[in-house]
Amino acid sequence: MIHTQNLPKRVRLPSRNPSVRPHGFSLIEVMVTMVILSFGLLGVAGLLVNGVSNAVASESMAKASQLAADMADRIRANPTVALSATSEYLTLYSDSPPSSPTSIALNDKKVWLEALAAQLPQGDGQITNSVSGTDRKVTIQVRWSNCLGTLSDADLTACTDNSGAAFKTVTFELRL
Repeated sequence: MIHTQNLPKRVRLPSRNPSVRPHGFSLIEVMVTMVILSFGLLGVAGLLVNGVSNAVASESMAKASQLAADMADRIRANPTVALSATSEYLTLYSDSPPSSPTSIALNDKKVWLEALAAQLPQGDGQITNSVSGTDRKVTIQVRWSNCLGTLSDADLTACTDNSGAAFKTVTFELRL
């Protein structure tokens, strides 16, 4: 007597009928999908890095504009001192803030230069004036280092050399 329970079951071979497809994915399909997905994620990562770099640059530009406008307001409040040839407001890049200001103009200059150094990367400022006839002008310049984020080789060289190309500048002209 033969027991049918111990006999192997028939293995069903895949159909050769083109209308019936096998279920699942092949290893090649999965690998191609992973490669395509990897390139997509690398592109998104690059966009994120550029986005952060642009956000930092925009923030620095906004701070520089705000600080230049702040100094313009201070000068507008004290115009006679600002237009003299020996004005206490005048400063060049790399000037140190006055250590113990004795006037409103020197105090304004001290507060402004300290704010530039604190709020901008390598922040610095310059104030010049010119008076010719009825044209009375004060020029306020704010500059800061642009060496943040992703840089090209030329930008990186300029940053390590600390050249003028490594800095961004905002110029604010005030006519009194």
